[in-house]
Amino acid sequence: MNKVLIDRRGTVLSVERGLRRFAHHRLPNDSDPLTYAIRHLGLLEVAVGDTGARIRLRPALISPRALTALLYLLGDLRPRRFILTYCDRGWQQELVPGFDPLVLRIEELVYGVRSLHPTEAFHAEERPLDPEVTVIPAAFVKLLRQWVMRRGILPDNPRAPFRRAGCLGRTTLVEQIGDSRMLVSFRGRHLTHYGTAGWTEFVGRPVDEQPDIRFSAAASAVYGEAHARQAPILQGCEGTIAAPTGVGRRSIYERLILPWRTQDGQRLVSGVSHLRGRTDWRSSMNAALSASSS
Repeated sequence: MNKVLIDRRGTVLSVERGLRRFAHHRLPNDSDPLTYAIRHLGLLEVAVGDTGARIRLRPALISPRALTALLYLLGDLRPRRFILTYCDRGWQQELVPGFDPLVLRIEELVYGVRSLHPTEAFHAEERPLDPEVTVIPAAFVKLLRQWVMRRGILPDNPRAPFRRAGCLGRTTLVEQIGDSRMLVSFRGRHLTHYGTAGWTEFVGRPVDEQPDIRFSAAASAVYGEAHARQAPILQGCEGTIAAPTGVGRRSIYERLILPWRTQDGQRLVSGVSHLRGRTDWRSSMNAALSASSS
């Protein structure tokens, strides 16, 4: 792969020349100079191969000039597919199927995700699980491989596949109790929409006893659908969630739903989310809504 850097002035540089520009910076011990430059100085890395390209950036530091230079460079080369790696409270990686989806995705990362369904409390639409047509988080791809390899059977440690795929913190596990009810058996630590009560008070309780019943009912419906199909489901979601603390949250995210079984035949479903954007606000109405829904 041919690799170049783009600085904040929009200048395309070789890697060696780009790294020389900040040679006077004192780096933390064991820090990779290129990763440091991307994360702290706003440089952008582009590696182009025969059929695809890899891009690394930190959206919060990308300048308009750098973004313009990137799009001109890729517009001339027109790779067929992309790996987009970006830093947002940690490194994230996505598979992007073409140039036009890449432009839209980078604009979302740099300028913010726009609400497409502002009048709906919750909206979900199914998307093709095909990296040729859909932007898919790399963690979803890794988890799908685990699911196929294991034929949908969870190991004795049911969290292991999600930890290997790097998505345990954004995973919810629910198990079927009776014919139709589902119980939340695990909720990852990065799922903070219910505050700390989401990991303590409300784990181990049925889905219909979660704080925001409207939100939970929509999730419960797709959990049941996954087992009916015996197949993965990928959704694009946007919804408002009320919490007992009075903090409301509007989130835009992708959700991968997978049906599982344990060795003894217990049915479980996993839901893993990949957050695109969110808005939080505090309101007594949210606390009242949550209390009335529970």
